[in-house]
Amino acid sequence: MRAGLLGGTFDPVHNGHLEVAQTALRMAHLDAVYFVTSSDPPHKNKKTLANFLDRHAMVALALTCQPQLIPSSIEFERPGKSYSVDTVRQLKQCLGNSTKIFFLIGMDAFQDITSWKEYTVIPELCSFLIFARPGFATQDRVDKLPKVFLDKMFPVVRESDFPETQENGCYLLEEFSNQISSTQIRNQVRLGGSISEWVPASVAEYIYKTKLYLD
Repeated sequence: MRAGLLGGTFDPVHNGHLEVAQTALRMAHLDAVYFVTSSDPPHKNKKTLANFLDRHAMVALALTCQPQLIPSSIEFERPGKSYSVDTVRQLKQCLGNSTKIFFLIGMDAFQDITSWKEYTVIPELCSFLIFARPGFATQDRVDKLPKVFLDKMFPVVRESDFPETQENGCYLLEEFSNQISSTQIRNQVRLGGSISEWVPASVAEYIYKTKLYLD
């Protein structure tokens, strides 16, 4: 099995997250992408987030009728901080050690990977599919990464065949453009504006009915 792991606070989940997952499905020939809602993320201020149940409910609604996109609550079921290395280990345990896992992540977050718990261990557990926004000095950022990642870095483009290696790798997709942000959506809700272009209709309905982000 080939599985993607897309973790995040999903506060709220939006069409940009869905595009990342669908792009990964096609490019890396994945069987599924697991949307792992963060329970207690170490790099976020918990007070700024909607509660876990609301965030995870929105993920489940967004993925309805998309059988290859699967909502996961494994971080909620695990006590303590939601460290990525523990999530990858747990997902591998759930799916079987023979499963090849691709960790889906934006370049902005990936360049801070040295601050992650056991960051040198993660490349032994999974591959990375890194999404880089256009207009950024991507190569400069890549050159600053630790050797454990640089030695496994492969550039990829959407239209080409995905390179296959026996070992885990870091696959860099440049020029991935999606300008939607959860912060932008929350601000629009507070202003009373429409968010229909940025989130699935079911997510927008949930936000309005539960009056999320109005405080």
